Amino acid sequence: MKTPFTRLVWQDEFDGADINRALWRFEMGHVRNNELQVYTDSPENAFLRDGCLVIRALRTGDPAHPYTSASLNTLGTQSFLYGRLEIRAKLPYGKGIWPAFWTLGANIEEVPWPACGEIDVMEMVGGPERNEATCPFGDHVGDHIVQGTIHYADEQKGLQRAIELTGGKRFCDDFHIFTLDWTDSCIKIGVDGLVYASYDIRGLEAFHKPHYVLLNLALGGAWPGDPDDSTVFPQEYMIDYIRYYQ
Repeated sequence: MKTPFTRLVWQDEFDGADINRALWRFEMGHVRNNELQVYTDSPENAFLRDGCLVIRALRTGDPAHPYTSASLNTLGTQSFLYGRLEIRAKLPYGKGIWPAFWTLGANIEEVPWPACGEIDVMEMVGGPERNEATCPFGDHVGDHIVQGTIHYADEQKGLQRAIELTGGKRFCDDFHIFTLDWTDSCIKIGVDGLVYASYDIRGLEAFHKPHYVLLNLALGGAWPGDPDDSTVFPQEYMIDYIRYYQ
């Protein structure tokens, strides 16, 4: 993917001993989408290892709170408007597993979702490929498929595109680079240099104001469904770096 954005503005290479809490905030508790996990700031759920941020989902054995995981964001610490945002990441896998790399409008406390705008640079609803009879978004589901979506005031359900790996490959098998290229007229979403989603944003106010970044690993909810006996725990979402260019 050719890009005009070459000046590195900010980054986190995750090379230190601890997560940079001057940059990353943690969401806590049950947050959204009727998901099953409790988000924590525990080092069991988010930590640095071998130059990567690891977000780990755990099964607790407690029927009231069966899973824990982590969700990190840069609200109030780092925002961006236009440019290229990218991560290099290796995804988890399995039924009910839902990793994401996304943004929300930094004005979300004054302008509620979806009017604040949302850009889903990468979402993966894990497990085997499913059909419309077993999943509302069956053609966009599986360990080999990721989605790129935008939401705004008139499109709560979002404008969504998906791309899949072929030859039996899955996104848990290796690291991949997930990218957002954002100008004042267009949002382009890609994987490993291939653009698979392009959205005209002219006239959409939500995409002409700063956004902040979120990295999270969710479990369950209406879209992925619950983990089942086939789902292996723990599951790890590994992010090698995040970089923002203008």
